[in-house]
Amino acid sequence: MRLSDLMKATSNFSKNNIIGSGRTGTMYKAVLEDGTSLMVKRLQDTQHSEKEFASEMATLGNVKHRNLVPLLGFCMAKRERLLVYKYMSNGTLHDKLHFVGDDGTSMEWPMRLKIGIGAAKGFAWLHHSCNPRIIHRNISSKCILLDADFEPKISDFGLARLMNPIDTHLSTFVNGEFGDLGYVAPEYARTLVATPKGDVYSFGVVLLELVTGERSTYVSKAPESFKGNLVEWITELSSNSKLQDAIDKSLANKGYDGELFQVLKVACNCVQLAHKERPSMFEVYQLLRAIGERYHFTTDDEILMASDLNTTDHIELIVAREVKENY
Repeated sequence: MRLSDLMKATSNFSKNNIIGSGRTGTMYKAVLEDGTSLMVKRLQDTQHSEKEFASEMATLGNVKHRNLVPLLGFCMAKRERLLVYKYMSNGTLHDKLHFVGDDGTSMEWPMRLKIGIGAAKGFAWLHHSCNPRIIHRNISSKCILLDADFEPKISDFGLARLMNPIDTHLSTFVNGEFGDLGYVAPEYARTLVATPKGDVYSFGVVLLELVTGERSTYVSKAPESFKGNLVEWITELSSNSKLQDAIDKSLANKGYDGELFQVLKVACNCVQLAHKERPSMFEVYQLLRAIGERYHFTTDDEILMASDLNTTDHIELIVAREVKENY
């Protein structure tokens, strides 16, 4: 796509059109002359040649799943690298969770659970079924976008490969080079290596947000003396057998308490300190899907049908069922 068309559609990348920004760049709303809305990601600090970039775009353009934001096109012009996506009219999960709507109500639990299941499905597909398999590396509630029907769509998948090789100095970790603060798996500080279990940790934090309504780095209902992040607060509550205190008060006593606690348990498994103890993303999806069974959110699965599973995944599926039965 032409730079001139994208500049016009975003009013020359006007601040008023910014949808969100993060480590990989800034996302803008773009409106074409025919009225079509798009999202344009303006990448920062990509040093790839045009040939390398075009090759990556060809790969990413073929990565398609109902829970991924569709990549429609791209633009290369001098140092500019722009990605063009389908527009998601309900913005980010982060904003929908943490900014109360005009009517003063917060998101209901069935909607939160639907989003959690759909997002887990997309991440499981990236980890287990996509070819090449993709580690996201930057999972947060800001990279989960919502379409007109509140179907979750994952953005920024595959972008880690387009960024500069990460400086291994610790300051890059502290400054959020591995993702938004509050979502980064603790082992990254030591290993500086992105892994699927690191993604699982980050997604666990998103699940904690869905259940508690709290932000990843700041807990509004914690005592003033508490200076930690959301995971540290949950860990403290858990060690004092007070996990029920974590549940968002707007969701409590509405007939969902059992589901809330089950999702909280899944989230706690995801954010375990020892990465080997965390479930795989496929297991997480299976567990959440089982918790939300009564809502019939998921259609017949296009993900991980039996013929596509390797032995490890078969074992994980059995484990997921057993864990569900023990809840």
